[in-house]
This record gives sequence, C-alpha cells and structure tokens, in this order.
Amino acid sequence: MTDPKTLLTVVDDWFHDQGFTQVDFKGPTERITTFHMGHTLVFKLHQRQGHATYYKEASGGSLIVFEVTDREGKVSYSGYCPLLLFGIWEQKLSFKADAGLLAPYRKEGFEAAQRFKRMLEEQ
Repeated sequence: MTDPKTLLTVVDDWFHDQGFTQVDFKGPTERITTFHMGHTLVFKLHQRQGHATYYKEASGGSLIVFEVTDREGKVSYSGYCPLLLFGIWEQKLSFKADAGLLAPYRKEGFEAAQRFKRMLEEQ
C-alpha cells in the first residue's frame, strides 16, 4: 500500500482498535493523567512535528506511547513509556521483551509494537 493517506488511515484505525487514544495537542506539550491505587500520575507528552501521537494506559497507570509518521509511503514510528520523576525529570523508557515484574508496562509496549509491525508487514 503506497497511498500515504490510505496507509495513515489504516494505522489510525489499528491504534483505535487496540484501545489507543490519539493526542489532540493544544500546545507543544500535553499532560495525560492516570490514576492507580489512589494516586494521580501525570505524564507530559511533547508534540513532534509531522507525527501523530497515540497513547494507552498500561499496567500500574503507566502509559504506552507511539509517535507515528509516514515518509515516502512508508510508516515509521517510535514507541516508549514516558516517566516523569519528581515532576520535572522526563525519561522515555524503551519497550522491553523481558521487562520483569517492576516494569510490566514495558513488556506490554513491546508486545503492542510487535503487533503493529506485523500489521504493517501485512499491508
């Protein structure tokens, strides 16, 4: 499939079918709030020019984030789990197949990325 508009529509549909929400940036930064075990968790996502950003709440109130763009009819993306320490220090944790018990959301992100890759290969 080489038509970028059609390809991005397929990508958008896939993310929505997987339970992801597209970020509607009102400015350069959007704050996403989740709740886990009575605690409020706040994540800051930054808009990347030319990218669509999708997120989904994962284990422990964490987020799985994909930033997707198309170039010359091919989709490229970056996926990560954002972390905001002490309200100021931002980190992007990569997905990890063997994330262990302390970060199961990283494994969930890895599995979502694998499903996404398979979907793209089928197009």
